Amino acid sequence: MEWLIFGFLSLWLLVSVFGTLFLKNPVHVILAFLSVILAIAGIFLHLGAELLAGLQLIIYAVAIIVFYVLVITTIPWEKVKKFEGIYKREALLAVPFLLVSFLPIAYMVLNGKFAVSGRVITEGNIQSVGKTLFTNYLFPFEVASVILLTAMIGAILLGRKEE
Repeated sequence: MEWLIFGFLSLWLLVSVFGTLFLKNPVHVILAFLSVILAIAGIFLHLGAELLAGLQLIIYAVAIIVFYVLVITTIPWEKVKKFEGIYKREALLAVPFLLVSFLPIAYMVLNGKFAVSGRVITEGNIQSVGKTLFTNYLFPFEVASVILLTAMIGAILLGRKEE
């Protein structure tokens, strides 16, 4: 039954990814990307990573999608339509790089030993992430907080109207 759920979520993810890549209408692309995010959150939930699923939904589904909708509504798409078809050459040039990056990953998946741990985790997912975050990674966490606060204040100052 677990493989059936994982297979459904994986198929959903692949269909959504291809929709994100090949749809022409920008609104349809955003909806397909939202579907990708939901499928990934479902896979995280299926694997028992509730915190990652929640962060996936909060950060990507809410913040990034709202940002993309804002960008789509402000860009004049008549100017963008003039550049359609210019990326075919770039796509052909990207195929060798895709193969070079795919082959080592495929080798690691087929021959690697993943999720093999010598210790048993007795605490929950959120507790272990929180404990690691606030012990080993406290300083980088605080630096990221200060950077985000500075960026938010800068965005407010740049976005306000001059009097």
